Amino acid sequence: MTMIKQRGFTLVEIAVVLVIIGAVLYGLLSSVAIIRSAKAKDIVTIINDLRTATVYFQQRYGYLPGDLPNPANYINATPALVQGTGGNIGDGSIDGIVTVAGIANAGSEVAQAPWQLFNAGLIGTINPSTTGNYLNTIYGPVQLVSAFRANVLVPGFAAANPAARNAILFFNLPCDIANEVDIKVDDGSLTTGKGLGSAPCTGTNPLAVYAITL
Repeated sequence: MTMIKQRGFTLVEIAVVLVIIGAVLYGLLSSVAIIRSAKAKDIVTIINDLRTATVYFQQRYGYLPGDLPNPANYINATPALVQGTGGNIGDGSIDGIVTVAGIANAGSEVAQAPWQLFNAGLIGTINPSTTGNYLNTIYGPVQLVSAFRANVLVPGFAAANPAARNAILFFNLPCDIANEVDIKVDDGSLTTGKGLGSAPCTGTNPLAVYAITL
């Protein structure tokens, strides 16, 4: 019978294969990290844009968006802007109920806030077909709300931020994106600071609500 000899891999060949596998895995992980960072950066941009737009709105009209008395007297729009409901108009708080899904009561100060910012020319993009959530990310709605409302959806927000009157809420952010956002705008923890999550959050699981001070 003819004997067939089989040669195993040498240590050098095994090492080369492991290096290649490591390089591929590193490339994949780096790509995931880059994509996550880019998506988080988009959320950070929204936060900064809304903060800036709100400051300019208040400087121009003397009130916060949504909280402006008789907005039709100041901002030309078709149809004419109407005064927000759901709270005390002109008190410095963007009042109104928001559901856990991120939908504001129609006509409330919360619902009117992005509409007024848009018509004032201070933000450039809204979805006019969804009057309960004019602002959205690829994950879910974005709302400007009072600190009281933020605390209803994110317990502990008011205690962590006693001086805050209002907040920005993001709905259904993946946990890894929310954590990356908090690293960029706050202290890197979803349980402390100016940005808080509504529940413990790990991996890519959706976080119901992420609140950050306005």
